[in-house]
Amino acid sequence: MPSHASAQQRRRSTPAKTSPVVPFPAERRTAHVRRCAGELDGLHGEDARLYWLRVCRELAAELRKFGSDESQARAAVFAFQEEVQQELLRLHDGTDD
Repeated sequence: MPSHASAQQRRRSTPAKTSPVVPFPAERRTAHVRRCAGELDGLHGEDARLYWLRVCRELAAELRKFGSDESQARAAVFAFQEEVQQELLRLHDGTDD
């Protein structure tokens, strides 16, 4: 029977197989979409622009941290932006699709 120490050594010497982490699609994060739309709705001008820039950069950084490449992160941020825009339209249109 192999010793416990030799089993630990074998585990350490074998490279871990990892798969890329696929984050939950940003545009499906309903609470985050609604929160951002609500914040943007209350901001104007430069304050709105700076808030939106910060949110999008934070989202892109989070996606890259979890393994998305630049083009994947960009596409996810664009999809998120579209959902926030749709939520803003719903806020002003009074519909609840």
